[in-house]
Amino acid sequence: MKILISGVSSFLGIYTAKELLSQGHELYGIVRKESKNREKLESLRGLQLISVDMKAFSSFAEKEELASAEAIRKQEDSFSREVAFLQGDFALASLLPKDLDAIIHFAWDGVGSKGRENPEIQEQNLLMSKGFYQWGLQNGVKYFLFAGSQAEYGRGTREHSEPVSAYGKAKLSFSRYGLSGGRAVEDSAFPKQCFRSFDDKEEAEQEKAKETEQKAEQKSEQKTERKAEQENPMKFLDLRIFSVYGVGDHETTLVHTLVQAVLAGQPMDLSPCSQMWNFMEARDLARAIAFLLEGGFGSGTYDLCGKESRPLKDFVLEIEALGKAFLEKKEGKKALATSLLRFGERASNAEGPVDLKPSVKDLYDRGFQEKISFSQGIEELYQYFYQKKEGEAWQRKDV
Repeated sequence: MKILISGVSSFLGIYTAKELLSQGHELYGIVRKESKNREKLESLRGLQLISVDMKAFSSFAEKEELASAEAIRKQEDSFSREVAFLQGDFALASLLPKDLDAIIHFAWDGVGSKGRENPEIQEQNLLMSKGFYQWGLQNGVKYFLFAGSQAEYGRGTREHSEPVSAYGKAKLSFSRYGLSGGRAVEDSAFPKQCFRSFDDKEEAEQEKAKETEQKAEQKSEQKTERKAEQENPMKFLDLRIFSVYGVGDHETTLVHTLVQAVLAGQPMDLSPCSQMWNFMEARDLARAIAFLLEGGFGSGTYDLCGKESRPLKDFVLEIEALGKAFLEKKEGKKALATSLLRFGERASNAEGPVDLKPSVKDLYDRGFQEKISFSQGIEELYQYFYQKKEGEAWQRKDV
């Protein structure tokens, strides 16, 4: 297949690119010129890089026409492909490959805690994504895979989503847009919040009205999605990606921070970690994306997650236990019997203490299988950070 990945320099983008290249696909990746991961990408044999500012697609969404060269970065000479010129300027049409089979859309700004709460950044993401979708639709792309997350569910469910952050609201808005075939019209991804009464009777009436409204909205969305599936030649796969970890992720993530704290023998303050959680190793996530892409599946929402969900505190304690065992094996020192983890000493993140309740049937009932257990993935992280601390080169045999 001929595939274009936006945000290919991201943690998940790099893993997905490696997996698709290993399977022989023709792969193109959109990357910022100044991306710190560009060197890693240029080492991937077969990946053809394109320097385009994703904001160029926002103009396409607003005007339904190709963006001009003013919003586009000059294409780099990192791969041998003839550069087309239009009246002396680069244009979007000349930079991007023709006859694509699929788009995988990872590009999304403001994924950190502060950015997730910034409506302006998230509105820009939404506009850019709509434009990218329209470009794909009008250029005959067969599949559009959108990298969403559990933030779209928020405190709700797939049927009744209640995103908490601006990030989750914007991603939910775009997923609905894509599933409706680009027909969903919303004034904003962030409507004004309704204030709830604390009067029992009035609150009950509000809840009942809300439930009725949600059911009607769900039926309307399902009808729109069925119509879009029949009329729209481009399939839209809404990928709800849950917590993914692995070598190469931001070192400020919970998993990476915890692994490094255990190796250093330092205490770590945590939230209560009482919510249900789910983890998936990055290589399995990449395989899941390839599995859905090559399986010819239709438009719809797919939860990409590990097969096992359990309280986050259980995962955290297992990470600590695996680290102690790793250090005993490496250094021959008996680990402390007491834990250095201090639960309940810090607040939850921007999404709040939300339970993750993914639907495993989206993947596993269709035949997908994880290859990397949680313990194996965490042990590899300990090995990676240990070798990094010792100044040794990291080597791993991919599973």
